[in-house]
Amino acid sequence: MVLKKISFSLVFLTICLSNNWAQSKYWIANKDTLAVKQLLHQTPIVCSNWLGHCSYQLTSEDTNILKQKRIHYRSVLQFAPLTKESKNSTLGFALEQVKAEAFISKGLNGSGIKIGVIDGGFLGADKNESLQLFFKNDHIKYYKDYITPDLEMYGGISGLDDNHGTEVWQLIGGYNSRKDILYGLATKAEYYLARTDHGAFEKRIEEDLLIKALEDMDSMGVKLINLSLGYNLGYTNPEENYTSNQMDGKTSMVARAVDHAAKERGMLIVVAAGNEGTIKWQTLSTPGDAKYALTVGSSKQKVWDKIDYSSTGPDYTDFVKPDIAVYSTQGTSYSTPVVTGMAACLWQMDSTLTNFEIIELFQKAGNFYPYPNNYLGYGVPTCEEILKVYNQQERESPRVIHTQKDAVVIKVPKEVKYTVAFHKRDSIHVLHRNIYRQSGKLKIKKVEEASQTSILMDTKVIEIFWE
Repeated sequence: MVLKKISFSLVFLTICLSNNWAQSKYWIANKDTLAVKQLLHQTPIVCSNWLGHCSYQLTSEDTNILKQKRIHYRSVLQFAPLTKESKNSTLGFALEQVKAEAFISKGLNGSGIKIGVIDGGFLGADKNESLQLFFKNDHIKYYKDYITPDLEMYGGISGLDDNHGTEVWQLIGGYNSRKDILYGLATKAEYYLARTDHGAFEKRIEEDLLIKALEDMDSMGVKLINLSLGYNLGYTNPEENYTSNQMDGKTSMVARAVDHAAKERGMLIVVAAGNEGTIKWQTLSTPGDAKYALTVGSSKQKVWDKIDYSSTGPDYTDFVKPDIAVYSTQGTSYSTPVVTGMAACLWQMDSTLTNFEIIELFQKAGNFYPYPNNYLGYGVPTCEEILKVYNQQERESPRVIHTQKDAVVIKVPKEVKYTVAFHKRDSIHVLHRNIYRQSGKLKIKKVEEASQTSILMDTKVIEIFWE
């Protein structure tokens, strides 16, 4: 067959390589795969039915052939991992913060719920004391290593964070019977495990495999997914790094796949926001930028302020990210599974809830609701507050102050550890964050260009509207 002119929808990252045989990852429209096979004798790595594209490893010589054949293409970017039962059991610190006893007392434990955990490795999971209940009760329904298929099951190298998924899994539903410590709420759920990320490198194929794992889990009826992974910087080839303005929920293929999973497949994808809050990047990573993901940041335990490392949401989108925040000192990777366990309990309690209704429950239960920001989202949701929202019970809302003055005096109780002011240019985006360590009368001054200010006193919120 003579090929005259072929119009491809080619999605790739342009990379300048001195070696013509160095390979880069590309996405090509499904409808054009036969032509690619004939032209380059290439078969795809992964084909996504959701995204309508297949991924390839191509050399610069391959792309030159495409150019010579007048093949049209357009560039996008890519993506890297994030790192850190009885009613009388001792609760993990995060479960204490979210008042997990409210779910435990109702017998909620994720029973009957399928949970997918897509991560960077499950090293030693079969020997982890807190996960033995799943092995003994045959609650592990699927395990696949997409990135290194020949690796021994539950094998790997701890120095490469191959135990990251093990630790995440423990916080979704782990229970140590010897110590009587409950780490996660979903102790009766069934688990589907996928390793798609390798700690030794950062390459495009990891994004492809994550998408493939999502689609595979959907085919097995898994509707709740934990993604304690995120991609932005640190690629083996630095030219593959994202820029912060590409954390828009539209650029990366994996963000598109997460949104497709939520909108078209009814899946609830719980995603870590990222740990770049203390570096120049600051913005969350993808797929935490996906609009329809439930994106989780990290808060402090007693004062529900943003913990420093937790990434902030972008300041150029019209939707809120992160959605909520939960305590962790080790990274948003470990805040996220706490929320996944809570979500499993909610679906156990009411199987008629949609994924978006569950997200709404979390948002409305947050201590900042209905005044979110791009540091903490709607704040920390507790199990008690979620049940109040679900049962349409009256609950405490932030106090509201409207003023035409340039300053407001508030009274800070003695027991408050410290007060935080989030000065916002609009209803979401924070301009400045100030901390005050005093009790009694506290004068909050309007910041230039601020239209609203959220005042956090430990866990309570006051919303000031500057008019």
